[in-house]
Amino acid sequence: MKARFFAALMLAAAVSPAYAEEEAGKPIDFAADSLTYDRNSELIVAEGNVVMSYDDMVVHAERIVYDRASGEVSVKGKLWAEARDGAIITAEDLVIDDRFKNGVIEHIGVILADDSRFASDKGALEGGDRLILSRAVYSPCKICGVEETPLWQVKAVRVIHDRDRKRVTYKNAWIEAFGVPVVYTPYFSHPDPTVHAASGFLAPDLGRSGVLGLIFRTPYYWRIAQNQDATIEPIVTTREGLVMASEYRHHIGRGKYKVEGSVTYVDERDVFGATTGKNEFRGHIFSNGRFRMDDPIGVGGSWQWRYNAGWASDDTYLRRYRFSKIDTIVSEAALERFGKRSYAAATALGFQGLRIEDDTGLTPFALPMVEYHYRSPPALLGGSFEFDGNALAITRLDGMDTRRLAAAGRWEVPFVAESGSIYTVGVSVRGDVYHVSNAASPDEAAYGGQNGTTYRLLPQARLEWRLPLVRAGQNSQQTVEPVVALVGAFNGGNPDEIPNEDSRIVGFDDTNLFAASRYAGLDRWEGGSRLDYGLRYGLDGGSVSARALVGQSYRLQRDDEIPLGSGLEGRFSDIVGRLEVTLSPYLDLIYRMRLDNNHWKLRRNEIDAFIGPEKFRVTVGYLNLKTGAEDLDPSNPLQAREEVRAGAVYQIAKNWRILGNYTHDIDRKASIEARGGIYYEDECLRFGVILDKRYTRDRDIEPDTSIILKIALKNLG
Repeated sequence: MKARFFAALMLAAAVSPAYAEEEAGKPIDFAADSLTYDRNSELIVAEGNVVMSYDDMVVHAERIVYDRASGEVSVKGKLWAEARDGAIITAEDLVIDDRFKNGVIEHIGVILADDSRFASDKGALEGGDRLILSRAVYSPCKICGVEETPLWQVKAVRVIHDRDRKRVTYKNAWIEAFGVPVVYTPYFSHPDPTVHAASGFLAPDLGRSGVLGLIFRTPYYWRIAQNQDATIEPIVTTREGLVMASEYRHHIGRGKYKVEGSVTYVDERDVFGATTGKNEFRGHIFSNGRFRMDDPIGVGGSWQWRYNAGWASDDTYLRRYRFSKIDTIVSEAALERFGKRSYAAATALGFQGLRIEDDTGLTPFALPMVEYHYRSPPALLGGSFEFDGNALAITRLDGMDTRRLAAAGRWEVPFVAESGSIYTVGVSVRGDVYHVSNAASPDEAAYGGQNGTTYRLLPQARLEWRLPLVRAGQNSQQTVEPVVALVGAFNGGNPDEIPNEDSRIVGFDDTNLFAASRYAGLDRWEGGSRLDYGLRYGLDGGSVSARALVGQSYRLQRDDEIPLGSGLEGRFSDIVGRLEVTLSPYLDLIYRMRLDNNHWKLRRNEIDAFIGPEKFRVTVGYLNLKTGAEDLDPSNPLQAREEVRAGAVYQIAKNWRILGNYTHDIDRKASIEARGGIYYEDECLRFGVILDKRYTRDRDIEPDTSIILKIALKNLG
């Protein structure tokens, strides 16, 4: 250790004066086991575990010779060095100037920051930031032995790594797979691993569709600036021509937004999917954004505004070209405030229906919808107060318009008795004002109202009792909790003058058994007095656990305003339940049901099973919605359906996995959808084949099978 210390001091004393007169000069620091200095020849020789550093480069070698007269540093034998960008360089024989700017390197190997590698018999360093390799090989693939061939590699006559521009350039190069040349190019380049993103072509996709023919996608990524970029993606199809798609992203500091879309000029088709002999433009545009903002009115809280907008040229474009499967485009813009105990929002909503039965003139617009919610800290008797406000204006181009103003206040307080019973007492009152115009043209006759202004006042009281009973075993704990809630309210509350815009679906299930109202929105009110009761059960036992709930509702007076087929009609409701079971790390079950109280028939029967370890996970599901609504109340949008579904993910090897899913409609004895694929991914390659089967038919959308091949050589796009 002392020898290395004194050698470093002697060499520093000998070397440093050479730079005393140069403002930009930096001394070379040495540490070595031994050191000699010949003043006549001005040769400094460091030997034995030599460490030499200058600026951003550290070199390790067994012997280094420094010629002060010529300013040349030479290394005979093996060396390795580390650069400022994390690259590791190995070589045999090095001659370089004393500023590490220019030199020649023999038998060089470079390991970049992402573990990708270069190898070359000879290299040159120019200007400190340009490494030029002759007859070089590049690959990001790991190899286990010297004789092993990488999965893929690039062999080039000349490779230039420009650390200043952060770019790697190849001239006269072959891309080889499994050692076999497959693609030649006279020139190409890609960013080095220190670059987060750079402009260039991304990996292409190749596929085939029965409707579109051969499909070739060649995306180009454009790095416009550090905070904005774009992807331009020509999609070439042999049957439909060219589709131009693109995406633009921009971060503006206080928020970000994205715009994406596509356009094509193709044969016009009629409602039966047949060509008319004319051409037409088809396309779409979607955009979304979210932005923080300063308090505009000085009331405090965190403020933001956001938007999500979309448009398609026609009903079937998105599905035909497989951009999206949605049947309704929702556009919205919202201003939001988040307070410590409150939330407020003003939102504008618009819709574009893509189903054949949708009528643009009867499609609603919410211009605007204003919401406010406040919850107080514990106050009177330890209870809390809540306030909700809602203002809504629904406008249609050719149909009924609705204006609504609603305000509701609630007070709720819990009590714990000495017996362990938990009581919750609550009272609430809600007041609504409606104004309806053009009531003669509703979108659905069953949900219309009457012209004019209507008021209603909706008070409600609620008393809930529950008693958690816990039994602890040696390795498990069980909980049984009966729950009973008495709800008191006046009958009615839904006069014919009030339309139904947001409460058309009444889904009675385990999630809303104890809810104040089982309607999804505000336009319909669940009046009358009732008794909700149920039993909860829980088991925690290590790898085995269970959660269960079963319950029912009893109405003190019959309510004819409850939709038929909802499960809430009559004095006794249907019986609802849920069971979640974990039997081991390899088996989870979720079961939900709704049982007809009168005929003891299942109206809802749904089960999902998740089976297997993480490497081979299978999902099997069954759904049966025999609601009876389609027979009892044809206007109810809930339609019966019965289907089975299955999916699986199988990790067949370290880098290989297979996945797929399938859904079958039992009632129609027809498949709904099927999708599967096989994927490979390692440190240097991504590969996938995806098979997608479409069974639906809608105008120019036909049943179709598509297969897409995705392959990407990492670091090359």
